[in-house]
Amino acid sequence: MLRLYSTIVEHHDARLVVLGILVCLLGCYTAFTMMARLNAHRSRYPWVIAAAVVTGCGAWAAHSIALLAFRPGVAVAYDVGLTVISGLVGVAGCGIGFYVARGTDRMALGGAIVGFAISAMHFTGMAAVTFQAQVQSDLLYFAVAILTGASFGAAAVARAHLTSDLRGRVGGAVLLTAGVFATHFIAIAGRTLAPDAAIAIPEDTLIVVWFAIALTAVVLLIIGLGIVGALVDQHLQEIEAAKGELEAALVLADAANKSKTKFLSTMSHELRSPLNIIIDSSESLKHDGTVPGVEHYRESVDRILGSGVHLMRLVNSILDISEFDAGQLRLNDEFLDVGHFVESSVRLIESEAQKAGVRLSFAVEPDLSKLCGDAKRIEQILINLISNGIRFSPRGGEVLVSAFRHDAGLSLSVADKGIGISANDIPKALERFGQLDSGPNRRHEGAGLGLPLAQHLMELHGGTLRIASQPGVGTTVTATFPARRIVRERTPIRAA
Repeated sequence: MLRLYSTIVEHHDARLVVLGILVCLLGCYTAFTMMARLNAHRSRYPWVIAAAVVTGCGAWAAHSIALLAFRPGVAVAYDVGLTVISGLVGVAGCGIGFYVARGTDRMALGGAIVGFAISAMHFTGMAAVTFQAQVQSDLLYFAVAILTGASFGAAAVARAHLTSDLRGRVGGAVLLTAGVFATHFIAIAGRTLAPDAAIAIPEDTLIVVWFAIALTAVVLLIIGLGIVGALVDQHLQEIEAAKGELEAALVLADAANKSKTKFLSTMSHELRSPLNIIIDSSESLKHDGTVPGVEHYRESVDRILGSGVHLMRLVNSILDISEFDAGQLRLNDEFLDVGHFVESSVRLIESEAQKAGVRLSFAVEPDLSKLCGDAKRIEQILINLISNGIRFSPRGGEVLVSAFRHDAGLSLSVADKGIGISANDIPKALERFGQLDSGPNRRHEGAGLGLPLAQHLMELHGGTLRIASQPGVGTTVTATFPARRIVRERTPIRAA
């Protein structure tokens, strides 16, 4: 340990060591930023190559700065060819390591290869140095240096790969930089120099000035690749974002197309049935003469009137939903007597219940406060809910309309003892044109607009629509108005 401490403190220029550490950190961080793109983009090889170049060049520059910082006390010279080769060894080895580290199960192995590559680069670079001294090497230090580099390399790549955010990249860069300099210092400590004036220094060696210029060029290369990588990454992210928006638009277009097809299919059935009744009844009246029988006349007129009312409701529902989507559906609030309002709504649809053989009744909690809301729209909600209850109730069934206090608000509910639906089918029932019985031989008519429209109208009132149902037992739909819709009665102040 004393030997290693002496090597670091007494035989290295601290200023150059700090410079080398900064260069290495920059290169490693840039490399891990590029490696983070591997999982984000399909084109992986360019990022592997760029990360290998940045890491190898950054480690080579740091190693070279550390060599310049080394003060052996004897003359030194640097062989140009081996110095260049050492950089290439680092780049190639880092490329292999990063390529292996693509998969999570092999990231530690890839990181270890990166560490071995840095060690190989160091020893190749040291072979390029000629000391005017006799050099003795301690193999134990060399082995420790190699293992240290491999261990830090594996830890660095794993750290940066497992958490590819800013903290992960910084942590990986710190670990790999520590590995680079630990390898350098341990390997240097494993060499003992005995000055020997008889050893000649080659003349065709790398001049220190040119060495510094080469290092500056490498640093600029690292910074340049980092900037280019960031710009390319930004461009790729914009492409991915545009692709995502296009895919989302295609999904919406496909959904709109399916919705249009569903709309046309549902509407063609819903429009055809009442129109056929109107046409058949009208032809029957025409062919039976100018003075048909009274009963036949009333029956035909009732069928025409019922079909016309059905068509009017259907058209109004479509128009109301269109206005809601366009944000043009407005409420005309007024104060409503809830009991009177419920009774009048039930009377409006009582004839429909009688034709279906369903008993229709209502129950209003006494002394209910007045409700502030749009009378036309609330009536529309009730009519739609009651019609559904009648439609899905068997002959002889019962539909109960209730009004009662609920917490601080007020609720209107419609309960039937009809066929019911499962909890999983409730969301579909609230979809526009949602048909739980959508086959060509479906038993229950309806466009699938009543519940969605009622829900939209309750949203405009600031309320909610809840469905509770059980197959074979029945369904209860509850429309709850918030407390702010309740009109509080003012208590008169008596004079003293």
